[in-house]
Amino acid sequence: MVEEHGIVTGVKGANAVIRAERSSACEGCASKKTCASGANGEMCIEAENAVGAKTGDHVIFTVGSASVMKAGVLLYLVPVLSFIAGVVIGQIVSPYLPGVNHDLVSGALGAIFLAVAFIGLKLYGRFADKDQSMRPRILRVV
Repeated sequence: MVEEHGIVTGVKGANAVIRAERSSACEGCASKKTCASGANGEMCIEAENAVGAKTGDHVIFTVGSASVMKAGVLLYLVPVLSFIAGVVIGQIVSPYLPGVNHDLVSGALGAIFLAVAFIGLKLYGRFADKDQSMRPRILRVV
């Protein structure tokens, strides 16, 4: 479980919006330059506010390591595997389609499978948004 520091910038019902600096864990990440943490290294995170933090409070919050790993697998591995599956299926099916370019069929099926994977992930995101175990949560006010 990774603990991070941040400042509460707003409260939305049972959740708090936290402005957090990019952590030291980000320094070793290959995606740190393309990450959505912003140019100045700050991230805005909505976290469960069970401790009753108020706007302006300095807090320590956590994101479960398993949640980070699961999100990484879903966002990176699922689309790639879907694309590869589409290309392979295209190569298997295309010989049965006379007069078409086999590579074109494979590429088109790969793109379709990739699009379906992204749509599926978007729908799963709506479902997973209700799963509290995946959400960051505030541990304490500092």
